Amino acid sequence: MKTHIAQLYGQTVLGGAQGGKALLSRLIDVAAGANADTPTVWLWDLSEIEVVSASFVREAFISMQALLKAQRSPLQPVIANASPDVREDLQLTLKDAGKAMLVCDLAADGTPTDVTPIGALDSYVASTFALVHQRGETDAKELMNAQDETIKIGHTAWNNRLANLAAIGLLVEIPQGRAKRYRALV
Repeated sequence: MKTHIAQLYGQTVLGGAQGGKALLSRLIDVAAGANADTPTVWLWDLSEIEVVSASFVREAFISMQALLKAQRSPLQPVIANASPDVREDLQLTLKDAGKAMLVCDLAADGTPTDVTPIGALDSYVASTFALVHQRGETDAKELMNAQDETIKIGHTAWNNRLANLAAIGLLVEIPQGRAKRYRALV
């Protein structure tokens, strides 16, 4: 699922809390019309966006992400095609808010490329995301067994990292009996 933000909002400059609230209302309408039963990537395409303010990001994107999580929605937002300047503003705002999201670029066929987490992530969690993204799907035991002999990260620590990434919406949790596997959202 993809939403072109400039078309939905009607502007290429995303500024101010009131503007963010207006976009939030439109995003809620889009989400309400979505027919998703399983984890579904919701690409927020920022390809034409020139500027985004921190107050706008908080009121629109962070609020929508929180609402989706509170509703246990299968929709998983991912920022797509943000310019370097917009990506930098998103990174700073998410970090200040203690939040994280995935950003990516879209290839001509719509396939996400250069998938990167931004925001408030410590280096351990970011490196765990990179490992899962590289492997496609994994679990704590596989990561523990695959680690370098000089690294001594236990099963519980791997499990906590994976659960943390799933909780903030960067990984999809796949229950398998009492165990859980994880895969990258995109």
